[in-house]
Order: sequence, then C-alpha cells, then structure tokens
Amino acid sequence: FPMAPSARLGGFKILKDVVRISPVFSSGNPIFPVGLFQVIAEEKINLPFVTCLNENRTWGFHLAVDASESLRAAKAIHQNFGPVFSQSSNSVILSIFPHKRDPEIIGLLFETFDPGVLDPDALANSPSAISIILKEECLSRASQALFAPFSFSAYRTPADWKLAQKGKEKLYKEVVASYQERNPKVYGLEVYENQAFVRLIIKGGDLPQLGALFKEFARSHVNLTFIATCPGPEKGDDLLAFCVHESTEKTCTQIMNGIAPGIKTACTSAVSVFSMNGPHFGDRYGIAKELLMAFELDRIDFLGLSCTIASVTGVVSSKHMDSATRAIQTCFEVPSVRKIV
Repeated sequence: FPMAPSARLGGFKILKDVVRISPVFSSGNPIFPVGLFQVIAEEKINLPFVTCLNENRTWGFHLAVDASESLRAAKAIHQNFGPVFSQSSNSVILSIFPHKRDPEIIGLLFETFDPGVLDPDALANSPSAISIILKEECLSRASQALFAPFSFSAYRTPADWKLAQKGKEKLYKEVVASYQERNPKVYGLEVYENQAFVRLIIKGGDLPQLGALFKEFARSHVNLTFIATCPGPEKGDDLLAFCVHESTEKTCTQIMNGIAPGIKTACTSAVSVFSMNGPHFGDRYGIAKELLMAFELDRIDFLGLSCTIASVTGVVSSKHMDSATRAIQTCFEVPSVRKIV
C-alpha cells in the first residue's frame, strides 16, 4: 500500500529552559484569575505560555516561566495562595505552524505523542501555531516523531532541522521586549461569534481516542477557534477545552459519542472567541493581568484564556463580547477589529 501523504506545515520552533507551574483554585478559594497574574506581574516575571480554564467553579492554569525565574514564581504563588500547584522542571515549548485552525493537525499530534512516552504536559493554539509543553528529555524523540505525520517546507528531515538550529539556541530567547509601553500594540483583533465552548475531562490514556476524534472533526469540516488544556478539577485529570461554530456543535457531539463515549463532556453555547497577535506578548510581564483586570472591572464573563509566545486568545460569553472588545481597546493599541460570524 502507498504511504498516506503527510500534512504539510511551515516548520516548528523550540523554546528551551522553561518550567511549567500548574495551579488549581477550587470554588472554596475566592481568587479570580486576575489575582494570580497580578502576583506574577508584581514579580516582573514573563509568561511565554499560559492556559487558564474554568470548569465547575474550579480554575486551572498552566504557566511557563523561564527556568531562572521558576523558584521566584513558585515562592510568590505559594506565599499568596498556598501549595496549590504541581511543577515540572526542565521543560520546553514546541510550536508548530501554521495550523490554519485544522483539527487534523491536533489529531495527528495526539496520535504521534503516545501516552506515557511523549505525553504533552500542556497544549494551546494561537492564530498561527499550536504550542505544547514537553519535558526536556522528550524533545529529541518528539522532534523525530513529528516527521512521521508532518512534512516541513523549512527542512526535510530531523537532521536538517538540527542543522538549522545550530547557532540559534539563544536567538529565540533574546527577542525580549526592553521597554514597557503603556498600551502594547497588536496587529489586529479577530472576534469569532456564534461559538460553542466544549470541555472534556481526559487522562493520558485518552490520547489515541482524542487523535481519532479531532481527525474526524476535520473530515466533517469542523474548524477550531480555540483549544487549550489545563489541570482538571479532580487530581490526575486534565481539562481539554475547545471552541467550534455553533452550527457544527451537533456534529461534534455525535462524533464524540461515537468515538469517545467514555469521556466526560460539557458544552456552553453562545460564546465568542477573541484572538490577537502582538510582537512580544510572551516577553512582557503583566499583559494577562491588565487584560483580566479590565474584564473584572466591567464584570465580563470570562471562560478561558491562552497566551502562546506572541498571541492571546480568549473565550467570553457572547452577551459580553462588545464590552470585552472595548476593554481590550483600553489595554492595547488595536488598529482594527475583524468580526467573523
């Protein structure tokens, strides 16, 4: 049999020397997510990767910080909120691009990263890329494994990729903002309306099922506007959340019932997804704090957030999207707002 053609992508990047910190706040803790980001901002710690999700009145987070700042970040969280997090040292952020909101790319990733072997610790999308946090010892196997389901225009083989990295180890980390604008600039704000917010409670062994699930979404022409993982409400669980257009919600439910009937799911309709790119979001502390403070001030129902290197994507109740847009415009210089219905 001929081999199936691989999905063609532009390339992938690696950000090394990061530590993942994963706090969970239960309903008994009055903290709103802004409190956590405020503590991190006061310590002037940059966050190249963030996911933040709410499920059943429990907030879960994945934060990546530079390894040199991890002890300071963990100490600040512990002093303010108690020992409510897990931590993994020596991690990397792997970003593949572009993904064009295609669920097949996610599906292939889940199939590639075998449970117990190449488990992703965290995952999130941006308008241009999918980023995952992996343990550093998995990096070599992960970069090799990516060449099975994907082909990259920038390099044909793992050896080509390794050659391209020589001399660039520090370059990615050195693109750091050296100033603090009052209102950071973004290239534009995209708003996706008429969305459904789907949440799955998953375990590591569910990865093959999830791979089949998202590949079937792709075959059914379902596009993802948001996807992120966080620690689940119960210890040992993970929360996987994604957004799709409401017109495809019924199709997604049927597919999930057929492929992964044992996975616990929940869905909230009438949500909107906003997304924006900035030149150095991950290199400027305080951006998430400023955004969520503006949301809290205007009492905006906020359901999920992801920040990956240079992008911020969030989920809010549709009835609050106009207010959220105005709040975003108070925090950032937004040259244009593009609505997609």
